[in-house]
Amino acid sequence: MGGGGAVVGALLCGTLFLAALSATERDNRFCVACHLHDEKFSRLIAVTATDLAGFHHQRKAEVGCIACHGGAGAARHLQVWLLAGFDTLAFLAGAYAEPTHMRLPLRDAECQPCHTPILSARATASGPADPTPEATFAAEAETEGRGGTSYHAIREHGTVRITCVRCHPSHTTDSNAANRFITKATVRPLCHECHKEL
Repeated sequence: MGGGGAVVGALLCGTLFLAALSATERDNRFCVACHLHDEKFSRLIAVTATDLAGFHHQRKAEVGCIACHGGAGAARHLQVWLLAGFDTLAFLAGAYAEPTHMRLPLRDAECQPCHTPILSARATASGPADPTPEATFAAEAETEGRGGTSYHAIREHGTVRITCVRCHPSHTTDSNAANRFITKATVRPLCHECHKEL
């Protein structure tokens, strides 16, 4: 009976720890405390958005660090927690160095909970949003005001495998909301991968 009680106690402690961790990680200051991203945090909470992360946070206050970096789905979220656990142990041992790149890069899956399909929540000029692909492509072209030249409005791009964050980097400040936080310097090399003539 004593062994069973220990197992139940360990499960209860583990559950409480994970519940506390889940609540704590939603506080952006918790993330910044270890990751030293004071500049990015300042942009996130700024009154005027200067990067895509800040723009998302302005539109919906609960969108913070963990919304994108927490991993979509239970398996990825567990990977994030494991990596964070190893980093915490390294920090406590005095052997932690701030990573120079993301060890678990953002995937489209992290964007898709809010952006799938890309235009599902938009209405066309003629009425409410129409979920058909034709209406989606038409709405994209119309709302961007580029007469069908928007990347997402071109049907052939549906098979191109470029992750969202390659065109829409979250923390760069060389663009603005009017340009969807995309810059030519970022996107042109990606276009050249297929369109050699550009």
